[in-house]
Amino acid sequence: MSVWIIPNSSRTDIANLCDDLLKIKIMERLDENRANEALIKFLSKKLKIKTISIVSGMRIRNEVIDFGNDFILE
Repeated sequence: MSVWIIPNSSRTDIANLCDDLLKIKIMERLDENRANEALIKFLSKKLKIKTISIVSGMRIRNEVIDFGNDFILE
């Protein structure tokens, strides 16, 4: 899944889903992986999934997320 991070937001929340891109507001800044860690923590809590990793985009706003085998759409 492709995720676009909006850093330095007033709160951490889902902004919107546009085509195949999920936009998420993150309170943390982009530096030192703070936004990436906040993103993983937020998605884990929101989706109740333990295994979430960033496949690509560690240093940019456009991330590709892997939910492992825990995420099943019904």
